[in-house]
Amino acid sequence: MFLRLCPLLLILISSIVLLPAKVSVADTPRQKSSAAFELKAGDRIVFIGNTFADQLRLNNYLETLLTSQAAVPGLTFRNLAWSGDTLKLRPRPLNFGSLDDHLKAQRADVIIACFGMNESFDGEAGLADYTEAWEQFLQHLASQKYNGKSAPRVVMISPIAHENMGPPLPDPVEHNQSLAKYTQAMQSVAERHQIPFVDLYSRSKKMMQENISQKLTRNGIHLNEYGYWAISHFVAEQLLGRNLESPSVVIDVSQKQIEATHAKISGSKFQPDQIEFTLQAESLPLPLPPKVSIPASELLEKQPRLTVKNLPAGKYRLLVDGTQVTEARHSDWARGLLLLNLPSQERVRDLRSDIDRKNELFFYVYRAHNAEYVFGRRTKPFGAVSFPPEMETFGRLIEAREATIKAEARPLEETKWGLFRVD
Repeated sequence: MFLRLCPLLLILISSIVLLPAKVSVADTPRQKSSAAFELKAGDRIVFIGNTFADQLRLNNYLETLLTSQAAVPGLTFRNLAWSGDTLKLRPRPLNFGSLDDHLKAQRADVIIACFGMNESFDGEAGLADYTEAWEQFLQHLASQKYNGKSAPRVVMISPIAHENMGPPLPDPVEHNQSLAKYTQAMQSVAERHQIPFVDLYSRSKKMMQENISQKLTRNGIHLNEYGYWAISHFVAEQLLGRNLESPSVVIDVSQKQIEATHAKISGSKFQPDQIEFTLQAESLPLPLPPKVSIPASELLEKQPRLTVKNLPAGKYRLLVDGTQVTEARHSDWARGLLLLNLPSQERVRDLRSDIDRKNELFFYVYRAHNAEYVFGRRTKPFGAVSFPPEMETFGRLIEAREATIKAEARPLEETKWGLFRVD
């Protein structure tokens, strides 16, 4: 199903009610608010962990949300995750350098640590060792000053639930029992150390049960693109401490009133068969879901919406900055239409594209395919001569891309909206 379908059809699809499966209380970690988390202007945020964290760089919805929705400017992100990593085992090429070395090189202010999926396969027998590994790891991080000034602020993120994909993939019941225990152990450690904790196990399991028409994963334990889009909303809201919503507008023609959420309205004009106004959004809208997906209704409702009450009968076309966004009958406008082709949404697509390219450039530096020549046994004579200047070039390209990202993260200047009758 493609998102280019008409907005009315999207609304109908997104409002389908699916009955959730029963949830086992014993299989769900207790819900408790985590320690407060604060982002500061100019923070350098580093992801570490397993495949979940590694694939954040390719499905970059979380970075886009934090970049565009945080109340503070100038955030930068680096991904040091590696598929297969655990808290205690992180194999690397010869002379690659330790995690401490790379965190120091990136001057990490904030570390978002994503572990537990790989360890959970050890079951009950590995739980005590996993808990102790977190204790030692957090104590070690507290003793470091990667940014040269202070210990890093740490966020712990649990693994997701194991999704039931049906045969021939395994039944996830037993593994989910283990994941619940490992998640509970992480939450207890986070509480003892007063560290923010994000429970993705409980949230993802709830998503899997409530929207059975759309899978979150590609194999039960690794998120697909839709899964990263959906989960990233939850993680961003947990880290930013508020619900995320795109700017929306409600117009009452009979009262000649325009109200907006997360935006300011000015210069409104009500004329026969047309309405015009200027909108200044507080932030960019949230990223659109992947084109081929059946989004959960509660997440789709976070997209921009225009509702126009008491329009005279007829068909009306919406233009924003002179570009057609959509058109619909007066009855459709009265119910409210999701807007999926706004200039600001194109800005978000550009932002995601530049984040993707920045992450790709950094990947070439951090995980160079020719590692043996970059820092291994074949650095001399050619590697030592050739690669340092090339790495410096990559650094300049990354910095240039980040300057573009910071500019794109700001909302658009005032946009001109017009609703015109076309029949």
